[in-house]
Formats: sequence, structure tokens, C-alpha cells
Amino acid sequence: MNFIWDIVLNAKQHGTSEDQLFFRPAKDRSPWYEQAFPILNETQAKGPEIEYNPLYRFDSMFHDLLREDFDESPSVQEYLFDAISHFLVYTDLHHGLTKRAFYVRCLLREMESGGYGPSLAAHLQAISPDKKERLSALALTQIQAGSSLLLFRKATVLLFPDALLYQERNDPKQLLLFLADKKDERLEHHTQLIEELFLPISHRLRVFWEHHFGVIGVDVTMYADTIEIY
Repeated sequence: MNFIWDIVLNAKQHGTSEDQLFFRPAKDRSPWYEQAFPILNETQAKGPEIEYNPLYRFDSMFHDLLREDFDESPSVQEYLFDAISHFLVYTDLHHGLTKRAFYVRCLLREMESGGYGPSLAAHLQAISPDKKERLSALALTQIQAGSSLLLFRKATVLLFPDALLYQERNDPKQLLLFLADKKDERLEHHTQLIEELFLPISHRLRVFWEHHFGVIGVDVTMYADTIEIY
């Protein structure tokens, strides 16, 4: 975690958005690093104030602004530095951004703001930031190519890597999802999200929590008090 764009992404992962951060030029800085954390190998950006070395990449831009004889008041200098830093972060984060990645982020913003319904927006709040964008990419694929069990399975595995998904032989439109996790509100948001957003409209889903349903002939699923009746 060296560059300011990397710091902003790290802060976002830990619950602090970019608009909550305030950038300052670091008093103690190394000429070899842009970040200026007290610990060189710091793994978490803690806001709201972030100090960094602006001369590492942007010397020509900040050279006059950081002069001690800067004509404006200290507060003007302070807020101007922060504003320019946010602009640089925005430029960094969008540098090399593909057209598809742009669409994915726009779709995610629309879903989070309630454009696809308040329930879906509420479900997304329970999803970690790193998985939201991947779910949005799957949703964009679904918009372009139509719904499918493949996309539903990919979304399920993304949120529940150890999930077991079954399709009934006599009724292929009935899906059974086993999750070894104990049911709670956050995980229930996960299952509702994949069902509302990715399950083909002609299919049905039943979720089994913690205990697998019994399967005759499969001994591991037939232990007393540890099976779900189906």
C-alpha cells in the first residue's frame, strides 16, 4: 500500500469512503515512498486524515503550493491541497478503466441507490465491498446475455464458496441449496440477493442451513439429529 489510490481503496474496504478522507502533506516522509504511515508495512488506512508524500509523483504540481512563503492563508493552503489530492485520486482510479468496468460501477451505484428496488439495495449493504463489484459484473452479464443457472451458480459460489447446490432430477426447476453456516440476518441477505437478482424466474429455490437434508444411500447425510427433513 504505497500510492494514494491504493490507500483510498484500502480505507474503503475498512468502511471509510473517499469523501470522508482529508489529505495532508506528511511532515515526516521518505523520498522513496508516497505513503507516509508511521509503520512502513501498515496494512490498514485509518482516516479521516491521511498524510502522504505529494512530492513523490507530483513535485511539479505541489512545489509552489507547499512553499513556506505561500501567499494565501494556511486554511486555504490546507483545503486546496486536499481538493487537488482528491482530484488526483479520482484520476488514478479511473486511469485505464475499461468501458465494461465503467458500466459495472454505474450498475452497482444504481443498485445501491435503490434503482432495482429497496430490498435489493438493503441486501447489498450486507455484502463486502470487494464482492459487490464482482456481483455487479455478473449482473451486467445477465443483462447482456439473459439469466441462466450458470450465472446463478457463479453468484452463489462467490458468496458461499463451500455451498452445495442441487437440482432435482424429476423437477429440474427445483433447486436445493445447502449452506453449512448457521442462519443469521447477514447471511440471509446474501441468499435473498442471489435469489432476487440471479435465480431464473421459472426456477424455485429452497435453502437448507447448517444441517444437510437426508439422502437415502448416502450414509454421511443420515446421522440422527444432524439432518434436515426434505
